[in-house]
Amino acid sequence: LQRAGARPTGAFCAILLRSLTLHSAPEEVRRVAALIEDVDGSSDGLLAAVADAFLRIQRLDVLSEVMRRSAAKGARAALPSPTYSSLVKAYGQAGDVDRVRELWQEMEEFGIRPTSITVGCMVDALVSNGQAEQAVELLQKLLADPERRGTIGTAAYSTVLRGLAAAKQVDKAFEVYAGMRERGVTCNLGTYNALLDACAKASCMERSAALLQDMSAVGVEPDIITFSTIIKGYCAQGDMQQAFRTMQEMKRQGQLQPDEIMYNTILDGCAKKHCVDEALELLEEMKQAGIAPSNYTLSILVRLLGQARKLEEAFRTVEDLSKRHGLRPNVQVYTCLLQGCVLSKDLDRAAALHDAAVREGCALDDRFYGVLARGCLQLHQPLRAVGVV
Repeated sequence: LQRAGARPTGAFCAILLRSLTLHSAPEEVRRVAALIEDVDGSSDGLLAAVADAFLRIQRLDVLSEVMRRSAAKGARAALPSPTYSSLVKAYGQAGDVDRVRELWQEMEEFGIRPTSITVGCMVDALVSNGQAEQAVELLQKLLADPERRGTIGTAAYSTVLRGLAAAKQVDKAFEVYAGMRERGVTCNLGTYNALLDACAKASCMERSAALLQDMSAVGVEPDIITFSTIIKGYCAQGDMQQAFRTMQEMKRQGQLQPDEIMYNTILDGCAKKHCVDEALELLEEMKQAGIAPSNYTLSILVRLLGQARKLEEAFRTVEDLSKRHGLRPNVQVYTCLLQGCVLSKDLDRAAALHDAAVREGCALDDRFYGVLARGCLQLHQPLRAVGVV
């Protein structure tokens, strides 16, 4: 084509774009991009094909370059709403929030009415990049427009709530929730779990009871995530009685049973509050329920027993659970055991533990050796500390 002195057409470039794949060589991708720039008067259809193709092969860098050069030539054109949705999603995942906003502004300039999918992608792009408040502002603008307020679905609201929960903006989250109820927006399980997560992260679990009542009133059944979130919140506040009560209430209802994550959450709460007996009882409950512990479970138990100066029991627990469940203690477990040795002022046991970990092929890290070195210094054994370093 180039030897013949002919200029590429939009149809020809569209064929080339369809031929690109994830495995296309970078040079090939660049050549196709260069040909597109030679097309006279890029059409809406060609620009849409360009966007779809470079999104498909995950080359946002090339897409941005082509779109920028097309705009500089005065070849800006409106894209279909589904294409905008894909672009917003892709740039959001890439963390390019400025480009996401430019795309939204472009849609408004061309009078492209967003669909619920476009709004969902836009909200998700903002929230996933730590801009939950901006997502709330976007929803408010859409709500003020009678023609566009119908594009806000439950999923978009739930995404905003998750973002506000992550930012610990619990009051703002409940304002959004109140607005949902006022407008008759359906609140689903995701909505309530996001609100409960906001309560847990902001340490205001006193609001959780009312949320559970609201769930019951609209016929939304809690799932394991619901109960795990509530328990996580109570453990974070140090209210272990409520954490245990919540788990018992879930078991009483009979539809759900605790999983390893829930047990580990409560065990970790027990460790922070030094509730040794409660933790050991919970471990027995795990065994009876047939829930296999993980190395994370072991590390929590060892940390708790070490703090309680129950070093022998910590070693026995690791040995027993490792044999019973085929676990190989990892560096975190060994580090917790080492901390227990230091707390019990038993450097000989610490040295033996180090040798055993090496024999087992465990890759010990800087943190392990840091604990060992500091322990030697704390116990007035500087020569041993030098040997560790």
